Amino acid sequence: MKFKVDFTTYLGVYKTVETEKLNVPTSEGRRTILSNHMPIMLSLDLGVVETLEEGVINRYVVNGGVLYFENNVAEIVADNVLTLDDIDVERAAKSLEKARISLEKATRENERIKAQEKYDIANFILKTAEKYKEQ
Repeated sequence: MKFKVDFTTYLGVYKTVETEKLNVPTSEGRRTILSNHMPIMLSLDLGVVETLEEGVINRYVVNGGVLYFENNVAEIVADNVLTLDDIDVERAAKSLEKARISLEKATRENERIKAQEKYDIANFILKTAEKYKEQ
């Protein structure tokens, strides 16, 4: 049985899909949601969200966020959502290098924290793109 998943960012609904299974990254590990799951709210980590749409696994990169599931509707709210097709490996590598330079130049603690977060996100996006584009 399928259920609806809304991927939402600060810009609004990024994408809506119908899926048979939803697998999300949390601080406690990966969690899988199936249809008729009890209502649940989960904090999401930087990672890959997997859906099973028409027998095909689709992957979306999220940089944290929240999942709320109730009445066979999953709402994923994240700062950014990307499909693997959205990721340009060359651009991701440039973003990683830029983040690395910012991290090296950061002198204050709040600058280092922000630079480290940007570096971690850029690094994850690049590694994820390389991993799944090879498959």
